Amino acid sequence: MLKRVFINQKKVPVPVPVLTLDDALRWVEETLVPPGHTITRVSLDDRLLTGRDPDPTVQGDMPLTDETKLEIQVDSPADLTIQTLDAIRNLSAVMLSALKALAVECWQVRGSVKPGELDSVLNDGQLLLDLIEHVTGLVDAQHAEAAAIQGIAGIMRRALVGLSMARANSDWRGSAKILLNKIEPLLKDLTAEAETMHIRIATLPTQAPLKTRAPTG
Repeated sequence: MLKRVFINQKKVPVPVPVLTLDDALRWVEETLVPPGHTITRVSLDDRLLTGRDPDPTVQGDMPLTDETKLEIQVDSPADLTIQTLDAIRNLSAVMLSALKALAVECWQVRGSVKPGELDSVLNDGQLLLDLIEHVTGLVDAQHAEAAAIQGIAGIMRRALVGLSMARANSDWRGSAKILLNKIEPLLKDLTAEAETMHIRIATLPTQAPLKTRAPTG
């Protein structure tokens, strides 16, 4: 029978009979998860049960003992938004740091040699779009910074399509122009808008126009 559970790294005693993993998650959701919050991470004896690669050997009816270590992360829409905005800013900074050098490399390429980092820009750009989509699922669409970020995402999507076509056609100078004239300014704008939204939500959480519950799935 489970004796304790760790919620956001804090030990919480379990005062009721909890025999299985399903029982534990049900009890946590009913008694320890505040309204508007959601469980975002579950780990059982250091085996991750959430995310893209959950441990397939763990089942809901698995019995728990007084030695079981159950760790649960609970986040609010504000927490999730701030975490995602941090990821957007960090990834944008990484992309910006390498963009000019890659554009120069593309401009100087001759023959059939392909600039290797172009694939990374396309992949990182798609990841940025995925992160932005996650933010827009958490924040009210009427929020000024959210609308701006969505607008940037639309232009970024078209720029990435253009870059992909230039790459497919071995148009390296065209790729360099897209990197410097389109993607670089978009990354700078995105960083600024993400920073503004981060500050607003972090300092005024009760007034930030967030949706009341984080999307699942």
